[in-house]
Amino acid sequence: MNLNSSTSAHHKPEIYVVEDNQDIGFILEYVLTEEGFQVKLLSTAAEFKSAFKLALPDIFLLDVMLPDGNGIALCDQIKKDLRSKQLPVLIMSANADITASQACNADEFIPKPFDLSNLIAKIKHHLPAVYLD
Repeated sequence: MNLNSSTSAHHKPEIYVVEDNQDIGFILEYVLTEEGFQVKLLSTAAEFKSAFKLALPDIFLLDVMLPDGNGIALCDQIKKDLRSKQLPVLIMSANADITASQACNADEFIPKPFDLSNLIAKIKHHLPAVYLD
């Protein structure tokens, strides 16, 4: 998080999107970038874990089913880490239901397929007001 307002008047909120489907990932990256987010698109749990060690975003959007793990376990890791436990986590899935996201204390469950404007509204709802114009 960039808290130094002297270098930038408007901080672009950063979002980690963990999605293994290339088409969905591309659409999410494009739409969220257009909405003013800095997007880090990650396609595996391993990529997420590497990025998570280096820096934290302002919000996480995690798919449940990944080729090398699942978003519920990643959510659990985020919520148990002192550095990130207060950050919002949104879980998306075509196969899991809301109880899966509740198991890791996710802030929101988004069933797939999703409406993009609804997804953006849910993401913005969980961000601090300072990021929203």
